[in-house]
Amino acid sequence: MGRDYTCFIVDDEDLIIQRLELFFNELSHRDRRFVLVGKANNGLNGIEEIIKLKPDIVISDIVMPRMDGISMIEELKAELPHTQYILLTAYSSFEYAQRAIQANVLEYIVKVPLREADLNRALDKAAGILNEFEKKEAEFHSLNVSVLENKYRVRKQFFNELIRGEIPSHRASDFANRMQFHFFQANYCCFIVEMNTYESFRNEYAAADQNILKYAITNIIEETVMNGSSGVAADLSDNRFIGFLSWENNRSDMETEYACLSLGGQIISHLHQYLNKRVSVAFGSPHRGWESIKQAYTEAKNVSEDFYYHTEKVVKTPMHRFQYHNDKKADFQQKLADFLIRLKRKISKEELDNALADLSQFVTDQKIHKSIMVPMIRDLYRDITVKFKSGNKMATEVPDFPMEFMAFQEQLAYIGDFTFEYVHAGQLLHRAEIMSAMHYIETNLKQRLTLEAIAEEVNLAPSYFSSLFKKTMNEGVISYINRKKIHLALELLNVRDYSLLELCEEVGIVNEGYFCKLFKEYTGDTPKQYRIKMTR
Repeated sequence: MGRDYTCFIVDDEDLIIQRLELFFNELSHRDRRFVLVGKANNGLNGIEEIIKLKPDIVISDIVMPRMDGISMIEELKAELPHTQYILLTAYSSFEYAQRAIQANVLEYIVKVPLREADLNRALDKAAGILNEFEKKEAEFHSLNVSVLENKYRVRKQFFNELIRGEIPSHRASDFANRMQFHFFQANYCCFIVEMNTYESFRNEYAAADQNILKYAITNIIEETVMNGSSGVAADLSDNRFIGFLSWENNRSDMETEYACLSLGGQIISHLHQYLNKRVSVAFGSPHRGWESIKQAYTEAKNVSEDFYYHTEKVVKTPMHRFQYHNDKKADFQQKLADFLIRLKRKISKEELDNALADLSQFVTDQKIHKSIMVPMIRDLYRDITVKFKSGNKMATEVPDFPMEFMAFQEQLAYIGDFTFEYVHAGQLLHRAEIMSAMHYIETNLKQRLTLEAIAEEVNLAPSYFSSLFKKTMNEGVISYINRKKIHLALELLNVRDYSLLELCEEVGIVNEGYFCKLFKEYTGDTPKQYRIKMTR
């Protein structure tokens, strides 16, 4: 079934406008594709209304006061290049015909007498052209998306094989030439971009949306690199992206350090500004040549391990690494054993927070490498479930600890929230938290809501809150918020005709394209199509 085509009339004669309105009214009974959305009585008024309404088809007189029809079309062409124009005239003038041809007018109809057959033919022709254009545009967009996705997919595979040492130098060089990566023979350093709070990201978005966001993140990283230098970026795996910063001339260590810190700060800023995503960036040391790529990546990866003891949005370089005190492992294990002993069935939230703060302070003072710390934290989670397993209604459904992509403080906060719920099982405490979150979302629906703000409002760790919300509601937080925002948009459209920008402002979605995508996903129509149906 074809889509609707909105039409607009411009004519200074009231009788012609009435005649055309009657024509569209009768046409609606046999062909509902063409919908009259507005009218104007001269070219200047026509321009103002047409730019506002953006109709698909404009039917206009030529000779009118203040501005003639062809001059109006010439001005509108730049703003609305795909709108189709049908001219009405009572004059047989070569000059008008010539100007109409130059303005790429679709049809030139004599309006005295105005024949319905001519109008029907012109409208069908306009619909056919618009349909063909949209079909080609959709094919072109699909092709572009496919090419882009394939490009990123090939890059991802290439860099993963490269850093594992599975591609010999000559093959890597050939591939780089085909992809126009000409910088690896110059000075370069590898960097890793890691998404913060990745567990929450996985709970918030469906798999398809995660992939789209990762393409967008890769693109922004690469554009940021290219703005000031040369290089490349690619999706690496899970929450990580790989990039290379290259430069031609020799730099001092301090110049290299400054360049890395500056680029890292820009990447963090741009991803937060454009996608509202928080990341951290780790750089390795300078290298040169294909044979050094694996080593360059290993250095950047080692530096990125420091992220475990940061919260978010940090830039790390080899000059600013942590000093690890792995000899303190036994002391921390004793701390964990003492913590477990202090846990009791009716422990209060304040007591639990104080006990966790004691563990956090020890690690702040004496950092132990992630490879040693993670197994100890995992064992603590297991020991808590074992300690309170007897008679616990949650025992049969204790979830796995989703700790793989969490920083230390995230893991500790998750354990704290889980423990409090677990030891008080049966009291339905967290049902109240979810209800509070839903109330907060409803109250602030017109704002730009974030997972972190909602989690803070209900006093839960973001990673634990997102996991709990999805388990309770069978829907991610962002999906729930988007659904509520579209419902609000529908309510607004049922009251009056909002512009796209007004709707976005009313429901707190900044990006108009993203809003239209969501609206169509939930309703099957664009906001414009939905409003036309409601008007009918």
